[in-house]
Amino acid sequence: MVAAFFDVDGTLTATNVLMPLNWFMKAHLPKWRYWAWSFKLAFWLPIYFVADKIDRQIFVRIFFRQYFGLDAKKVKDWHKEQFEKVTKSLIFAEALEQVRWHQRQEHRIVLVTGGADFIVEPLADWLNADLLASKLEEVGGKFTGKLIGEILVGDGKAKALKDHASKNNIDLKASYAYGDSVSDAPMLACVGNPVAVNPDRRLRQIATEKGWKIVRWR
Repeated sequence: MVAAFFDVDGTLTATNVLMPLNWFMKAHLPKWRYWAWSFKLAFWLPIYFVADKIDRQIFVRIFFRQYFGLDAKKVKDWHKEQFEKVTKSLIFAEALEQVRWHQRQEHRIVLVTGGADFIVEPLADWLNADLLASKLEEVGGKFTGKLIGEILVGDGKAKALKDHASKNNIDLKASYAYGDSVSDAPMLACVGNPVAVNPDRRLRQIATEKGWKIVRWR
């Protein structure tokens, strides 16, 4: 079986990990509380930026603490609604065309993301795709802000991809992978057809050195 593995933020969609939380807070907090939360988030942004440059796993662990105490069901239900209202319109046209091309070839579509599973599930369902994503711990119906298990970033993505391929008899040499960040490089290196999509500077350098295909999706 041949598969096509897609990163999500910046590859399939014009989104980033901060956007879904910001949308949720803006929709559910009184205006003054939203602005107070935004001010607090602005304080954290430089820390997130530095953490991301050092190790994206560190950034992901720190960032998802922002979900501490939020009602898990409310957040999940809202993201399902948000997909139809907003997120679907943020899918890159070229990305969707590529997904549909793979489906016509009867390739298995797999989304691989460091984002939380409940954020990406509506997209995966709509695309009829498998989903490999990070998971947030829940206690008493509330998010604790802690991630469960492997964080799907860097080598974690590559490991999840290989495990999924092994369980589903996927031929990695014949398969495809798409990513936009240097943290996606280990995942791209797992397949015979790696594609750097809207690559950051470091991924572009790696892709150029290795002869990987580079594309721009908008």
